[in-house]
Amino acid sequence: MLVLGLESSCDDCSAAVVEETPAGPILRSLVRESQDAIHGPFGGVVPELAAREHLLQVRSVMAGALAQAGVGLTDLDRIAVTRGPGLVGSLLATFSASKAVAWRQGLPWVGVHHLLGHLNAARFAAPDLPFPALVLLVSGGHTHLYLAPDWTTLELLQKTRDDAAGEAFDKTARMLNLGYPGGPVVDACANTAVKAAEPFTPPKFRDGKASWSFSGLKTGVKLRIERDPRLAQGGAGDPAVQGLCRSLQEAISSWLLKPLPGWAEARGARSLVISGGVACNSRLRSEAALLAAREGLVLAIPEPRLCTDNGAMIAAAGALLTPDPNPWRQNADADLKLV
Repeated sequence: MLVLGLESSCDDCSAAVVEETPAGPILRSLVRESQDAIHGPFGGVVPELAAREHLLQVRSVMAGALAQAGVGLTDLDRIAVTRGPGLVGSLLATFSASKAVAWRQGLPWVGVHHLLGHLNAARFAAPDLPFPALVLLVSGGHTHLYLAPDWTTLELLQKTRDDAAGEAFDKTARMLNLGYPGGPVVDACANTAVKAAEPFTPPKFRDGKASWSFSGLKTGVKLRIERDPRLAQGGAGDPAVQGLCRSLQEAISSWLLKPLPGWAEARGARSLVISGGVACNSRLRSEAALLAAREGLVLAIPEPRLCTDNGAMIAAAGALLTPDPNPWRQNADADLKLV
């Protein structure tokens, strides 16, 4: 089965062709247009600019994915697209285009929850992953832990009480004038540090649970810069900036992983999936490997290009879902819930 997957929930417009086989999904093509240069001057995504750019990109990414795979629309068996959650203007670009193509070609169409897509990104490298699995989905907009009994179901276990971990990376990079997006530049800067700066104090909660909160971490970075304004001018070559980035990265990685052993024992998890843009982080990947080995969990982290938003993960998820018999009644949903 050949599936065209489309994704434009935020600032990346992407299309991919995936072949679903009995052994798992095979990536036939992947095209992704980034908007980093557009949003970089603002230090974050500007929704209206993102939506307008998607309208300019959607036809070319679709054509590029089909050409790269060496197939045409008539060769496809279905089309899958992100239905939500995300920025509604961005979502509508590929959502509307996919329905138009499906109607014109008479193709089955399926709307995919964005987070199910991130889960299925792990299927490319680990199609035989044992379930149940703990699924840590962490990005600029999400920091959620789920239990997955299979590839199409997610049960929420916990989520951040305020900001997402990816936002802490982006805001830190902005305060340090390191560039955008923040995750890659902070990671690169941290990896050059000789030693970490003073560690950040982990959040504590009245209920005593190992929960997540990252708003205080951003405040901690801000206060350190106020105490030493040179940090905002030092750049990536400054040892003090490098040490601060390393300390931040160590904090985020350790905080994210701390609740996992308890949940794994409580829910009988056999594996661990980490996906989303923050899953590209080198510290998180290495620490997760150590934790999985220690806890006896099979670890599945997609390759970096499949961690960030992409059409391949949507196609992989869409291949397992039942197409909607009447897709024309569906609409994009910025706050789409998992069912």
